[in-house]
Amino acid sequence: MAEQVQNKPEDCVVTVDINNNNSVAAMNITPPKFGGADLSIELIKKALADAGVTYGIKEDALTAAVKNSSFNTDIVVASWTPAENGIDGTIKWKFDRETSGTPIEDESGNVDYKNLGTVRNIYKNTVLADITLPTDGTPGTDVRGNTLVPKPGKKASYTVGTNTALSEDGKRITAAADGALVYKSNTFQIEHEVVIKTNIDFATGNIDFIGDVVVNGDIMEGFKVSSMNGNVLIKGGVYGGEIKAAKNITIKKGANHSKVECGGDFIVMFCEYSDIKCEGNLEATNLIICNVYCGGKLKIKGKSGGLVGGRYTIMDEVEVENIGSSHYPVTEVTLGNNAVLTNEKSELMKTIEKRNQEIHDLTLIVDYLNDKKKRDMKPLPADKEEILGNAVRTRLIKSRDIQTMNKRITEIDEILLNKQNLRINCKGTVYPKTKIVINTSRYEVSNEWTHCSVFVNDQGEITFGQL
Repeated sequence: MAEQVQNKPEDCVVTVDINNNNSVAAMNITPPKFGGADLSIELIKKALADAGVTYGIKEDALTAAVKNSSFNTDIVVASWTPAENGIDGTIKWKFDRETSGTPIEDESGNVDYKNLGTVRNIYKNTVLADITLPTDGTPGTDVRGNTLVPKPGKKASYTVGTNTALSEDGKRITAAADGALVYKSNTFQIEHEVVIKTNIDFATGNIDFIGDVVVNGDIMEGFKVSSMNGNVLIKGGVYGGEIKAAKNITIKKGANHSKVECGGDFIVMFCEYSDIKCEGNLEATNLIICNVYCGGKLKIKGKSGGLVGGRYTIMDEVEVENIGSSHYPVTEVTLGNNAVLTNEKSELMKTIEKRNQEIHDLTLIVDYLNDKKKRDMKPLPADKEEILGNAVRTRLIKSRDIQTMNKRITEIDEILLNKQNLRINCKGTVYPKTKIVINTSRYEVSNEWTHCSVFVNDQGEITFGQL
């Protein structure tokens, strides 16, 4: 009888493989033989533990493998959570690097060819750029349980320019001062002064700036330069142009047929046929046929300089070489606030006289229509009733106007009680036809006066004395 051979039982075997970057673990199961131990969850988990797999285990895959007896096939039983790298930061500027240099169109569609937006005014705290901060990213974990460190995002590339500031949270760049927005040195900056290297003409357009303005050339006819909070310096001349500044204005050469308005001092070589208003002192060589208001002192330099033709109102003293000329129209000089108030009072009195005549005429209309109602013993026609109502209302408005003007006259009279001790010092000649007003006194010059001082004497009369 042949000898019977009994095979030895072989248990189920679970083999676990992990790829090179530890991102995936897979198992392969060898079935049991000859009655060896069968596949179980416990067997699989022991194999995973022995292989060092601790993270991302797919419990459903283990259960399915046992249930379906998934032998001799590769089964993914664990996978990693990869790290998410950070996102780079970004910056978005709210302004273009360069101005357009094209005419600006208003809401009505009208195009101003003298307004090219050459200067960009920026006020303090204006947001210049929005910044997105970089993120750190999210850590990951491989199947062996090792932490995967993400790559952080890069900070947005930018430079905080002069007179700009980065917010505390790092999310905005703002203007740290009022000024002109410019792009230079690879960043936006705020400048307190604008320098125009050429003439102000169609190439530049009008200049309207918050701070100081310097023009190396001329201002041509029809163009304007203004500074809302600063000074204006014109190294050339002004020819039919306009200048306005909150502070001082200086014109190195002259101005002709132009308009000047400043809140501070005004210095110019000469002005002809121009309107000038300055709240401070005025200094020039010649003012010819100009209309001038000077809130401070007026000084004319040079032996041949003077006030020649035109009207000049000065709140303080005058130092001048010559006043008037035999070859020019009348020169009118009004000195001191009291003189201005006297003129104002005179104009108010004329207006009151006119208003009183208007009230008289309206009263005639009101009385006539009221009498007509009484005589006819019936209402007026609608158009006549409307005329009556309008006349009554207008008469009341004009009466109130008169009350307001009389109140102002009373105020002026109280101020005029205090006489101003002002004078005009003329080193050269005061010519005939010159009209002078000081305080409430008026005088028209009929003879030439040289090297003299003009003032009001104790009798309240304008008189001339030697310097």
